[in-house]
Amino acid sequence: MNRGRSFGFIAAILVGLTAGLVYGWVLHPAPVGNTTLASLRDDYKADYVLMVAETYHTSGDLAQARDDLDYIRPGEALIAVQSALLTGQQLGYPASEMQLIAQLETALKDASTGEGATP
Repeated sequence: MNRGRSFGFIAAILVGLTAGLVYGWVLHPAPVGNTTLASLRDDYKADYVLMVAETYHTSGDLAQARDDLDYIRPGEALIAVQSALLTGQQLGYPASEMQLIAQLETALKDASTGEGATP
């Protein structure tokens, strides 16, 4: 009797799991939405800017950094970096990370005034 009960329990679990997967993946899947990096929360945007700053520090390619920043704030790379500095400060980013973002900010400012900047 106990053996039949265990088999029934396992069979019910498997049937329920299978039905749930079929319903969720085939019959009623979650809608796929087109999202952009600009729709991220501020803390994720700051993380993205930090990644761009790290890449800029390694490559020295300011044009690529500006292009990458256009994904979160089109045409306003400097404002995106300044916002990331504020967010990073609020979230307690380490000084080394804040310095990388600040170097990117300086490079963007220098480029906008016509001065040359290096990482």
